[in-house]
Amino acid sequence: MIKGIYTAARGLNSRMKNLEIVANNLANINTTGYKREVPFSEIINKFGKVDIQKATDYQQGNLVETSNPLDMAINGDGFFVVQGANGPELTRDGRFNISDEGYLVNQQGDKVIGRNGAISINNLTLDKSKKLTISTSGEIKYGNDVIDNLLIGKMNNPGDSERTGGVNFSTENDGFQVASPDSYSIKQGSLEESNINPIKEMQAMIQLNSEYTSASKVINYLDQSLDEANQIGKV
Repeated sequence: MIKGIYTAARGLNSRMKNLEIVANNLANINTTGYKREVPFSEIINKFGKVDIQKATDYQQGNLVETSNPLDMAINGDGFFVVQGANGPELTRDGRFNISDEGYLVNQQGDKVIGRNGAISINNLTLDKSKKLTISTSGEIKYGNDVIDNLLIGKMNNPGDSERTGGVNFSTENDGFQVASPDSYSIKQGSLEESNINPIKEMQAMIQLNSEYTSASKVINYLDQSLDEANQIGKV
């Protein structure tokens, strides 16, 4: 009976964590480039022990036009590479700006990385006759001058990635490679929406709430039964 209470309690804890994950997914429906976090699932490893498996859904979200030349989206596989505080990070959030120092940066001020390092676009606003253009392959040009090419990374093992922020990911030992040019295309003036399906998330929340309630009832029933058994033992 005690083992039953332990099993039900573990299930209760798992469903509580999954409810938090689903709630966080719903909170990020409008977050650019956000990738859905998949609820925990328990698997039996080769040693017979229970492991908690956590995953991220990297499926592409819808692309929407913004007409902002500094907004970029990746159609296909791969991630933009930015210089985070602890090393390179991968992201699908293409909301970029030009820093005061002339670097292409993300919303957090992290420098966007190109094939030649941090992308520098100096004196961008001095010549109004020139335009900043990004080709589908990621080549960045200011007027007729080629500045750099966006570095698009591909995770070597997506299962080993860690979420460093809402939309950024780090890979162990810089575990990414340059994505194949034929696996993606860059869309300037567009952004990628989150890949959250609100209907599916709400369905998952309803199901988890139901399972949570059932597990709570099981624990209460077993607890009462255990208490009754103890009372009988005292007679």
